Amino acid sequence: MFRIQILILCFAFPSLLIAEQISFSDLWVLIRENSSIQKSKNLEWKASEIVKDRTAKHWLPRFYTDVRTYNTNDPTLNFMGKLGQRSVTESDFSTNSIKTRPGNYLDSNNQPYTNINSDTLNAFGKDSLNYPGFNTYTKGSMGVDIPLYEGGSGRTLSRIQEKKSNALFWEKEAQKERDYIQSAFFYRGVESLNEFIRRTEDIKKIETRFRSNYQFANKSNPVGYSGYLALKGLDNRLSILITQTNTQSEQFKNNLAVLSGIHSEDLRLVNEDLQSFLNRYFPLAPTDESSLAKAMSSYVEGETFKSDLEASKFLPRIGFYSEANTYNGSRNTQTAYNAGVYLQMNLYNPKDIGVIEEAKLNAEAFQKKLEEVRRQEDLSIRNLRNQEITLNENYLLLKESLKLQEEQTSNMLRLFQTGVVSAIQFTESLNRTTDISKSLLDVELELIRVRTEKYLFQKKEYVDVAN
Repeated sequence: MFRIQILILCFAFPSLLIAEQISFSDLWVLIRENSSIQKSKNLEWKASEIVKDRTAKHWLPRFYTDVRTYNTNDPTLNFMGKLGQRSVTESDFSTNSIKTRPGNYLDSNNQPYTNINSDTLNAFGKDSLNYPGFNTYTKGSMGVDIPLYEGGSGRTLSRIQEKKSNALFWEKEAQKERDYIQSAFFYRGVESLNEFIRRTEDIKKIETRFRSNYQFANKSNPVGYSGYLALKGLDNRLSILITQTNTQSEQFKNNLAVLSGIHSEDLRLVNEDLQSFLNRYFPLAPTDESSLAKAMSSYVEGETFKSDLEASKFLPRIGFYSEANTYNGSRNTQTAYNAGVYLQMNLYNPKDIGVIEEAKLNAEAFQKKLEEVRRQEDLSIRNLRNQEITLNENYLLLKESLKLQEEQTSNMLRLFQTGVVSAIQFTESLNRTTDISKSLLDVELELIRVRTEKYLFQKKEYVDVAN
């Protein structure tokens, strides 16, 4: 409920974000709401669920209707239209060959007519069978088709679609996980970069204060001037590091701004210790296949069913059908009915030659790809686990080394004031502190990357924020 309130406030009053810090969990809610690719994947999965439900109903009967009104002078359609009305008359069979028969010109005494009458006029009448003229008819049909046996194609297609829907679900989850770990890397990376900038600025303050009080900047004193040059070189190095790191920090914030839809200047992130952040949002858990591997596994299972689908082409299709028709025209309105059983079977089609073997080979190829993906994931899990152990050890050692080096810098300053060490030696101590600080930054960023990447291969039920 709190996250929903945060989301509403962020969209309704963006200026509130300027005054308030936003935690990673709340920022992730905004990122999910703003992600077009996540929405796209989710819609794609929902569409596949509809297809899955539809194909699962393959055994249900098909009901259909067809109503059409047409005007035609086609002899066949005219005759069938009249026949459908059950109103065919003898005159509808009239042709020129019948009209020119000799009997049409003989009277009842078998003598030729001497005057014009209806019989003799009929010889010059219209050929109603071949030239029926233009007439309008209406035909309405309503029927049902009940599949009794489809060769297994309906059930197989339903299983294939079920696997496809599962695959799209895991693809959706994989996209969400990629956005999650990417956002976390940028979020905590900003803090690591800012910590390095603060440490570097502290070193720069020491160097600037030392250099401003340095009294041997004259070239006439080669030893003293060498110390001045070393201090000036260190100052330039520190300025470059601060500029580069500030640029990198802005890039990270810009990435978060694009992902969340919040302006980078309004992003105020919560400062949190590195280990606390990782343990909170990426706690350790048993390993599992990645969502991408699960998606591919579902696709492979779907491919194995395709050979059965191709085999169904060579099996018979049996069904029951029934249809009622209504015919209407200028003469009458009548109905007709028919029902029966049908059997359809593909006896020979050159396009189907080898399709079963082709489907089996494709399924085997997908299976080999899946095996390779799983091997690569196992390797990645082992490497990430080893890297994390090493990085954690290095992280602790570097933090301790940095404290020791900072203490060493204070001692070197006192030794310089007593004349025991030179400016060059003091500068080297500051350079050493800078090197350790930079190494600590590199280890922190790499540790964030490794820990977040491990999340792809872990069970996800325990992480509420990512759901």
